[in-house]
Amino acid sequence: MGEGYRVAWVTLDARDNAPTRLWAAIAEALSLSGIHDTTSTLTSRPPPQDTAGVMNVIDTAGVPVWLFLDETDRLRDKKALCSLETLVRQTPDNLRLVLAARTLPRLHLSRLRLEGRLLEIGMPELAFTRPEAEALFSSHRVRLTPAELDLLMHRTEGWPAGLRLAAMSLGDESTRTAKLAAFPGNDHAVTHYLAEEVLGSHPYRVHQFLRATSICDVISADLATALAGQDNSGEILDRLDRANSLVDRTSRPGGWYRYHPVLRSVLLAELDRLQPFVRRGLHQTAAEWFRDSSQPLTALEHAIAAGHDQLVNELVEAYGLQEILKGHAGVLHRLLSGLPTAMRARPFTVLIAAAAALDVCELPVADDRLSAIDKLGRPLPSGRLRALHSTVKLQRARFDGQVTESPEVLAATAKDRTGDLNLDTLGMINRGIAMLSHGEHAQAEQILQRALELATHGRLEHAVLQSLIQLAAVSGARGDLARMDKQAAHAVEYATARGWARTMDCAAAYTMRGAKAYLQLDSERARQFSALAKQLVPAHTEPPAALATLVLDAVLTLEGTELSTTAAEQVHDRWRCLSSAQIAPQLIAYTAPTMQRIALRAGQQHWATDVMEHVEATLACTAEQALVQAALQAHRAKPGQARRLLVPALIGDAQAVVVTTAIDAWLLEASLLAAADDWHRAHSAMTKALILAVPISALRPFRDGGPPVRDLLVKGAGRFGKLDRFVTTMLAKLPPSSAVPVDQLTNREQELLVELPSLQTAEEIAGALFVSVNTVKSHLRGIYRKLGVNHRRDAVAVARQRGLL
Repeated sequence: MGEGYRVAWVTLDARDNAPTRLWAAIAEALSLSGIHDTTSTLTSRPPPQDTAGVMNVIDTAGVPVWLFLDETDRLRDKKALCSLETLVRQTPDNLRLVLAARTLPRLHLSRLRLEGRLLEIGMPELAFTRPEAEALFSSHRVRLTPAELDLLMHRTEGWPAGLRLAAMSLGDESTRTAKLAAFPGNDHAVTHYLAEEVLGSHPYRVHQFLRATSICDVISADLATALAGQDNSGEILDRLDRANSLVDRTSRPGGWYRYHPVLRSVLLAELDRLQPFVRRGLHQTAAEWFRDSSQPLTALEHAIAAGHDQLVNELVEAYGLQEILKGHAGVLHRLLSGLPTAMRARPFTVLIAAAAALDVCELPVADDRLSAIDKLGRPLPSGRLRALHSTVKLQRARFDGQVTESPEVLAATAKDRTGDLNLDTLGMINRGIAMLSHGEHAQAEQILQRALELATHGRLEHAVLQSLIQLAAVSGARGDLARMDKQAAHAVEYATARGWARTMDCAAAYTMRGAKAYLQLDSERARQFSALAKQLVPAHTEPPAALATLVLDAVLTLEGTELSTTAAEQVHDRWRCLSSAQIAPQLIAYTAPTMQRIALRAGQQHWATDVMEHVEATLACTAEQALVQAALQAHRAKPGQARRLLVPALIGDAQAVVVTTAIDAWLLEASLLAAADDWHRAHSAMTKALILAVPISALRPFRDGGPPVRDLLVKGAGRFGKLDRFVTTMLAKLPPSSAVPVDQLTNREQELLVELPSLQTAEEIAGALFVSVNTVKSHLRGIYRKLGVNHRRDAVAVARQRGLL
């Protein structure tokens, strides 16, 4: 408030409903605050001049004045309100006026809001924070567990009165558990407080209205009319909102309101006590209203509460699959998990429950639902049901990595010709993923593209996202990593616009983007994507997603660190477990060489042999098989045997499943040739690796090749033709080779060294550095001497080799 201020507090009551009494009370409060001799002056004047008199006294007080008018909702007199509004709208510069009321008096405040001169403090601002609530309970000597405090904060939303009533009620530890369970609905103190302070001024018909409409989380005028049967429902809701009766207008379009949880809990308890047989009927009315208003999940929730078996099954059959594909599987799973056994009698409802459970990775629930179908002991009666059953079984098989037979089972049904857009879309997504796991890229892409079209047409946003992510996976499997990254980025952008960027659906997209960044040596960005994927991927997920996330996280975690045997063993065991599932050959091809490098780096040759044997079993007669066999022999210091094993991959007899394998093969060949001092052929092998790497900007294989590869790049610099620019970019990102220490270059020599790779003459360099040509030549001699070379080209090569460029 500042220093030297005065505070005047006036608590109004019904007697102040006249201008003379109002201003007399204000004048007396001003006098008590230290602004003297105002009462006689004010009360002797006629009412129209009272406001001006008070304003004059305040204006001439010479200090800031805070005037608090408490319970201003007691004012009803029009003349008193008119004179108060004059003070509100024409406040003296040194006055800060505070109006406190449960319901704001009927003053014209719109202009003040527009001008930014009005500060309104409502329930959100007055709500207690968690630390404030803890302090309140502590002052009442009530010690709650964190879970108990969380429960009360949720139920009261920080409402101070509600928390204080809870503190008073929960003082006795012996009855705390029972009282906490009953609070606030059956707490007598809360019930009496609401009856007297919140609802006391409302007539009985409003109480009836509140009870009837309390079954809904949110309420509109039309819905309230259907439930309570009162035509003026909109007027009642608006009046309750303005009266600050714990009823608030929401931001939802269409005039929706919500009851404070404490009020709603008490109303529901009262409804059950006074009208015990009415609640189910109200829920049925609400279910039908929400169904007719195209809000099927809310309708389903009320139908379940009404115990209306037929309506529940009708809603699930009509809207269940649609809601899953729109991204509401979590809500649907929650609702269907609580269904009584009688309501789960229909096969369609059981299968939708299984599909929803799979979408949120609740495998035990899905298995229970599918086993119920198996126990029927008879064929499903319709093609639509059979198609749904096969689709859900295929989706379940993806989690075990066993989709070998499922596509054929699905193909035997009506699959994408059922005429049901939702069922056809779900079927195509699952079939596309199955085709991808078999390495049938063209079919997978065709099916997923069609699924994307159907999902877009039907506004099935979750299905759109799934299709986009799987299409990105197809591009990655084909080796088109640039397109994969672009598609994955588009999928994340689509998810972000819908608030899904931090959901498990995006984990695969983040992994793909991280893998692309890792390949391009952008480790920081790769770590960001990998951390997101690791955080979002669920405990029970499909093996391909789990394997990709695992390997990316492992290589990033182990990069630049000492590799412990324990860490390597954990990664290897997890990889072996996941890779035994039905996984697309491309994913095995991408991950196997990486896992073998980790094993060899940890000094565990038998793990590297495990990787080789797995590749031999799953990718027989491919370049991948040749590569892992050769890499193991090279590690065992058998270069001749390693080169012989590589030959099929190099001459094309063994085709590479992914392009990075071909790059790795040529780099290994180049290193083996360099070790044999066959520099010409080593340079040729390096050139072939570069040709394959440039289109996908693959820098990582050259880093993984270690010092021998970097030395070959340095030695061949300037002789790669059009590839030299790529080599220059790469060398700047590769760690320098270990070298014999040299004399420290001076700052000027270092500046000149940076210019040497260019084609500029000594004269041009001198001009760029603003020195003489003789100075440049002098520094060049110093550089040559310190690097142990005689020519400019050799100086550049040695500088790059030693990490000086």
